Amino acid sequence: MAKPDKQSGRQYTEAEVRAILERALRGAQTRDVGHDELVAAAEEIGISRAAIEAASRDIELVRGEEDARAAIVARRRKGFRSHLFSFVAVNAFLFAINALTPGPWWFFWPLLGWGLGLAFHARAALSSDVSPRRIRREIERSAERARREELRRLKEQRRAESIERKQRLERSAEDFGHAVEEGVATVLSRIAQEIRGSVPPGPAPSEDAARRQRIAPLDADDAESEALGEEEAERAGRRARGRR
Repeated sequence: MAKPDKQSGRQYTEAEVRAILERALRGAQTRDVGHDELVAAAEEIGISRAAIEAASRDIELVRGEEDARAAIVARRRKGFRSHLFSFVAVNAFLFAINALTPGPWWFFWPLLGWGLGLAFHARAALSSDVSPRRIRREIERSAERARREELRRLKEQRRAESIERKQRLERSAEDFGHAVEEGVATVLSRIAQEIRGSVPPGPAPSEDAARRQRIAPLDADDAESEALGEEEAERAGRRARGRR
């Protein structure tokens, strides 16, 4: 029989639970935890899902405010760096002009006036204090940018899907055209073969034509024999006249 755990009956206050969890999280291997995993872990120690959902919304709100504050401060400091560069460049140019031209020194007057404005700008830019109104405006601007980016992404996705559907239709139409051409060519070839096979043979030559074909060579032989006889008769006549 297993021995009962001596610490199973111990009870902890809310502060002790928080301290134990914080120390356990610091000592454990850190990794990203999904929302479902967080809810399941909380339910194991008696925390309801509704409480976790409310706490997660608060954390998301705090995270959004921190991101908005960081974005505002970064934009302020970037603007101050640009202002400082312009201040140094312009006042160095004014100093060079004042040094190269005769007359009294006057460059320090714009230097002092502009330097005062730069000091106020530095005080505002280097401070991390941001009003809640500015934070709300930054959150709204970030949400609007995210919405426009999502709309742009969806528009690009729809355009890509439309182009893909058009290409598929074109390929299908081309394949169908090739298939129709092949089918028509096959049908025409079969029709031509059937036509060639069904042509009746030519009429047989008649008896008169056959007889004329047989008589024609005989007539040619008789004409040739007659021509030879006439030549022999002429030769014989010439020989008889020569004897006389």
